[in-house]
Amino acid sequence: MLTVNNFIKEFNLNVDLAVEASDLLRGGKNIEIDGIEEKVETSKRLRVNTITVTTPEAGARIGKPPGNYITIQAPPLHVNDPELQEEIINMLSKTLQKITLPFLKPNDPVLLVGLGNRYAAADSLGPKFIEYSPITRHYHRYAPEALIQGMRPASGIAPGVLGTTGLETLEIIKGVAEQTKPALVIAVDALAAQQIERIGSSIQISDTGIQPGAGIGNARHPLNQRTLGVPVIAIGCPTIVSAAVISNQSIQKFCSNSACAYDEAAATESIKKVLSYFGGSLSVTPKEIDEIIKNTAKILAGGVAAALFPGIKQRQLELYAM
Repeated sequence: MLTVNNFIKEFNLNVDLAVEASDLLRGGKNIEIDGIEEKVETSKRLRVNTITVTTPEAGARIGKPPGNYITIQAPPLHVNDPELQEEIINMLSKTLQKITLPFLKPNDPVLLVGLGNRYAAADSLGPKFIEYSPITRHYHRYAPEALIQGMRPASGIAPGVLGTTGLETLEIIKGVAEQTKPALVIAVDALAAQQIERIGSSIQISDTGIQPGAGIGNARHPLNQRTLGVPVIAIGCPTIVSAAVISNQSIQKFCSNSACAYDEAAATESIKKVLSYFGGSLSVTPKEIDEIIKNTAKILAGGVAAALFPGIKQRQLELYAM
């Protein structure tokens, strides 16, 4: 009989969110797993799940390199709710400051990277994040008098994707990093979810870097401390889910409501036949994706800016956005 993990393998699905990978590994049971620590906190409308992978062996089991993975679960972000946005921004800033505290000094330069394809709505989160982020490096060089006291040098780039540039993302970022010499790289990308309800409502922050394109089975070279020579923090939000996952969950729900036996092997074969028209792979995004991307990009830009420029008001930081 197939398990959930086998279903993921059958359809070659990548589990971007560590919290989902942990749930799959635990099999829905609240059991301790050697090398994996989990902590849950809640605030007014947020749930924050912190997963720490402490050993390479545990990392191999969960499919994530050792490090910290913090997931902020919020109400759907396609609704423009200023109070909710402020709460998420504050939580994101607090989380980032905690992660960067060991190695980031007040005047250290930072490189912001917006991964993804700006021309594909579901993959445009990274480029949109750069648009809303305060960029200050050029002011330090050419117009320091225009800066508010306490603003560090921050540069930003949206390198595009291999299919439109002909260049590997790592090649571009490594070249920029070698010239600008940042103390930290913060990379933002759209992710793939294995649960429908996480689309546009979960934000993952990790200190282990990122592998662009992994969520859709098109993984490029990783961006991490080993490849770039500086710490890399990755931030992402799920914007798509596999049609195979939606189909399987729908079949399970139907069987549960109809009191009939669920045959996972048969369900998998049926889903494969339907998806064969699309080469066996199909990703789905909601019709509200434009609003999800816009609101999420603003929230991520606000949270990152608040962490990098503490004490400076959001409306002042917005003056330095692109």
